[in-house]
Amino acid sequence: MKRFILPLLAAPLALAACSDPSPERDASSTPSMAPIVSESEAFAPPVAPGASASAVAMEDASFPMSMRGRWGMNAADCDPGRADNKGLMTVGPDSVKFYESIGEIGVVAQRTENIVRATFDYEGEGMEWKRDARYELVDGGKVLVLTEFGDDAPQGPRRYSQCK
Repeated sequence: MKRFILPLLAAPLALAACSDPSPERDASSTPSMAPIVSESEAFAPPVAPGASASAVAMEDASFPMSMRGRWGMNAADCDPGRADNKGLMTVGPDSVKFYESIGEIGVVAQRTENIVRATFDYEGEGMEWKRDARYELVDGGKVLVLTEFGDDAPQGPRRYSQCK
C-alpha cells in the first residue's frame, strides 16, 4: 500500500514544478508610482504654509483656554476643602479629570472656541475605555455641557458650572 501512496503525494509537486512561475503582467498588476500614504496622513488636516504638522495636531488636540479650569455639577463640588466633590471636573490643556478617572483627548472630530468633540482615552479604577464625547460652552461661557455618545455612555447631557 505504501507503494501507491508515495506516487499520489508526489503528483501535485510534479505538476507545480511544470507550471510557469512568472505569468505575464497586465496593466492592473503594474505597481503604481503614487506615493503610499498612511490612513492617519490621509485624514490629517491641511497644514498652513510655514506651519509644522505637529504644531497643527497639538493645537487641534487640546481644549480651548475658555474651557480650561474647574467645573462643578453643584456649588459643593467647587469647594476645594471638601473630599466628597464627586461632581468636580477639571479641564486641562489636553485632558479632563473626574473624581476617579481621567480622559485624554484622542482623535478630534470638531474644535472651535466653544465646542470640542473627540474620542477620549479614559482610565480609572483599574479600567481603560474609549468614548466619543462633546464639550460645549453655553450661557456665555459659564456652563460647560458634556454629552457622551455610545451604548455604554451615560444618558443625556451633564451640565457643569464654572467654579469661582
